[in-house]
Amino acid sequence: MPTLNIYQSMWGMEFNQPDSFQWQLQEKINRIADSGFYGVSFDFPHHNKNFIEHAQPLLKQFGLACVFNVFVSNSNDFQELVDWAKTLDCPPECIGIIGQVPPWDVNAIAEQTRDWLSIGNRAGFATYVEAHRNCMTNDLLFTLQLMDQVPELSMVADLSHVLLNQEWYLPISQEASALVSLVLNRTQVFHGRVGTREQAQIALAFPQNQPWFELFKSWWLEGFETWIQQNTDSEKACAFVCELGPPPYAITGPDGFELSDRWQEALLLKQTAESLWQQAIEAVNKNSMKTKDAVL
Repeated sequence: MPTLNIYQSMWGMEFNQPDSFQWQLQEKINRIADSGFYGVSFDFPHHNKNFIEHAQPLLKQFGLACVFNVFVSNSNDFQELVDWAKTLDCPPECIGIIGQVPPWDVNAIAEQTRDWLSIGNRAGFATYVEAHRNCMTNDLLFTLQLMDQVPELSMVADLSHVLLNQEWYLPISQEASALVSLVLNRTQVFHGRVGTREQAQIALAFPQNQPWFELFKSWWLEGFETWIQQNTDSEKACAFVCELGPPPYAITGPDGFELSDRWQEALLLKQTAESLWQQAIEAVNKNSMKTKDAVL
């Protein structure tokens, strides 16, 4: 049976607040492990090599895996990164690239993307590209062109970036939904964050935000069903990263403090992903039974 591995973002464990409060690294990892997460997501170079190396004994102690999101601009830097990652006690199970290349020439971006994928695959790392603003996948339509140019490309779907970039209104049109489906059809990793057409990250429990939360749940459910259908006979695991970032991603009040508890929201996202995954498995199994009955 296909499985879902849920990671907590280390970036999401930070607090950029006026009193400078922070959890220490061991407490962060202890909380992640005690809450039943499969692993930790690191952002490179926001989390530099020293930080990630310092975390390695704790990952091993608590039995946690890790994935990387990496901001790179050329092949040499990525090659250096994967060579270093191979030396870690807990190397990343997959790498998501946020390409720091202007999205002007799709042919040039496609060539660079193929090189990045080749470097990652030669090193033994499943390597994908993230839909993300302020990088080569800033615009959804350009990203879809890139996906057409590189058929072997699989995606990290952070749909908050997609929604904010396109500024779609609710209810989402059939045309917009079809574009999201194209991304979900090629997605291997899902990033858990809810946005709106004006904001990249909103509080999950606020009543006014529930229509947007429902939209994202429908996208994740569709993505999970698609992933399961494509990987029924595979030993791969689907990855979901709870990635609720600190301010300025998190919205703050006039005192500079956040308006919601991001750690509790991360736990809610984890529960939501687990529930949606089970719904997706049941839906795929039900459709499979219908197909078998129709054949018989």
